[in-house]
Amino acid sequence: MLFRDRCDGTLVTGQHALNALMPYMMRGRNESAVYYGREINIENALAYLKLIKKAQADTDAQERFTLFSLILTAALKTIALYPRLNRFVHRRALYQRKHIAFSFIVKQRFDHDAPEVNAKVFFDPEDSFETVSMKINAAILDAREHGEGDGERFANIFHRIPGGKALIMGVYRLLEYFNIAPWSLIRMDPLYSSIYIANLGSIGLNAPFHHLYEWGNTSIFMVIGKMFSKELWHGATRTRQRYIDLRVTLDERIADGLIFAEAASVFSRLLSSPDLLNLSIEELKQALS
Repeated sequence: MLFRDRCDGTLVTGQHALNALMPYMMRGRNESAVYYGREINIENALAYLKLIKKAQADTDAQERFTLFSLILTAALKTIALYPRLNRFVHRRALYQRKHIAFSFIVKQRFDHDAPEVNAKVFFDPEDSFETVSMKINAAILDAREHGEGDGERFANIFHRIPGGKALIMGVYRLLEYFNIAPWSLIRMDPLYSSIYIANLGSIGLNAPFHHLYEWGNTSIFMVIGKMFSKELWHGATRTRQRYIDLRVTLDERIADGLIFAEAASVFSRLLSSPDLLNLSIEELKQALS
């Protein structure tokens, strides 16, 4: 590599020998993929959303707060608490990402011919649920109004040039190989993000496991399934509780199993106690300890 660090990441040094060898033993993200599925109880999350919406006077404010935004806020706080989740492997070297960004698809309209637009949103670890919701809704509104993002506009230019796709992708790969791909390209590419999220629940689908992309450097892919209910017994009392299926595919080379297990537990706890999401990171560490 021409440069050790990148515009989007800093080389991680001082690893244990086995961890440093893993990218040599498993060279691709899908060769290194681990699949994790979990049913998440969202009763408390839905109750929290109902309270917030009830406190809002206008309809626009009420629509701003969604379960999708709540899930992404929990993911943001989990990454802030476990920054090793925000790493990626490039050319058999491990990097710590310099920012937190989530990417997801926005369908411009709910019909077959409407384009799908990639949205990529940058977050600060201290962002509150309200701030996360505002950023996500702004990205969704922009995608639905314009029908394409920066990445799509960039791709369309080269799509119209004979041989343009091969040219730009070849140059891109070369710059990427030597760690000199410019931030202007990395910033707009949705596959250079902390997590790529597919909210299939929004179109009434169950959650499958999704592959990781070899292009880019996203190490985590999360799929959110549709809401469903289950009957539970508490002693002699029968109740119905609402759940979602969550499917996560991650690159095991970025962290060890203990980190993944603790992070999964914290993520579930944040959705079960969503009032924690508005605490600062230091307050959240104390509350979870």
